[in-house]
Amino acid sequence: MMNSLDIMIGTIILLIGLSYWTASVIQYNNNYVDMVKSDYLLTKGINTLEKLCEDGTLEKAILLYYFGKVDESKKLLESNIPLSHYLLYIDNNLIINKSGNFNNSYYVLAILAINRSEGWYVIYGDSTNIEISNDRFLSYDEAYREYLNYSIDMPVYLSRSIGTVKVKLVVGS
Repeated sequence: MMNSLDIMIGTIILLIGLSYWTASVIQYNNNYVDMVKSDYLLTKGINTLEKLCEDGTLEKAILLYYFGKVDESKKLLESNIPLSHYLLYIDNNLIINKSGNFNNSYYVLAILAINRSEGWYVIYGDSTNIEISNDRFLSYDEAYREYLNYSIDMPVYLSRSIGTVKVKLVVGS
């Protein structure tokens, strides 16, 4: 027959085993949640940089940056990046710092080749929107005359010296 001592020992063994099992499940679950969060942030960073490259926003921002229009470049990028906490570098120069928790940060890197011919281009627009012409002009005067009806009209010469540009997006939580 079973006595009460056997039942008590069996219950203690069962409780100890269940506590180890519960602790391992909780630890595994927390690791899984962290992994899902990490994957989400990394995917969001990759998709953001990919979208900026595909629609030409990144190329415009880089050209604005190299032609001395840093504030306009920053404004263009900030309006097209849907992240809350991130850092954005162009050729190792910090352009945007949206502070956050960067203990578990993820780096997304893009090497962008500026795909424009050497020649004159025009930075044009108004106080709310600034663009870079897709048309290439042979002379400063020709470029200037073409965009006279805009409040901002700045012909710039693009040489082939820019080449490739490294853009780094650091995504934090």
